[in-house]
Amino acid sequence: MSTSPRRLQHKVALITGAGSGIGYAMTKLFTAHGAEVSAIAHREAGLAKLAGLENVFPIQADITKLEDINRLVDDTQSRFGNIDILCNVAGIHDFCYPLDETTDELWDMVLNTDLKAPFQVSRRVIKGMLERSSGVILNIGSLTADRGIHGPSYCAAKAGLVGMTLSIAVAYATRGIRCNAINPGPVRTQIGDYVPIQGHVEGYKRAWGIIRGMPVPQQCEPEEIALSALFLCSDDSKHINGVTLAVDGGMSAC
Repeated sequence: MSTSPRRLQHKVALITGAGSGIGYAMTKLFTAHGAEVSAIAHREAGLAKLAGLENVFPIQADITKLEDINRLVDDTQSRFGNIDILCNVAGIHDFCYPLDETTDELWDMVLNTDLKAPFQVSRRVIKGMLERSSGVILNIGSLTADRGIHGPSYCAAKAGLVGMTLSIAVAYATRGIRCNAINPGPVRTQIGDYVPIQGHVEGYKRAWGIIRGMPVPQQCEPEEIALSALFLCSDDSKHINGVTLAVDGGMSAC
């Protein structure tokens, strides 16, 4: 394991969802460890937070639009020359709406953001990684990938993200590219600000009833997820591929 305090020196990282929460914590930590970061944010408030950070290239984009994905990758490559690390962090959830109250619009909104967008960003970025035979992709999933705590759209999207992680890891293992995932438990973020609906009262009650019944910590800070991301994106984990790391205080063991 590296003893260097700058574990991402000379690396370029592209981080979606960088304007708040886990993505913002990762952006700050990665730059502290020597990386140059293309930080993708959807809202003006996120861009404003990123503007003052050293070695950060803020880009405003809607990752559910393919033209925005192509632009943010092109702009990053024009600025830095290559992308060594891709972190698919941006996401929304479904506010615990059960199946019979999940509309097609809610399903599409969650799946397009949490699964289709990471697929499209990864597909676009991996082209350059293949040319250099080097690269790391990290997907931020959720405890709900294998626990039915949320509604069907969020659980399906995060389970699909884990499946995509495994497929990428196997397909490109001999091409110098690694792909892993982190499944956080509840994290103190403002993810709810991105969904223009009210939370489902009974759905939330059920979810938090399950969580509070677990004999483990109920929430963690975004910075704690960022530390695990740093390890998985650095050469310290160069022999780790296709892994989904639970960072949930032990919830997935309950």
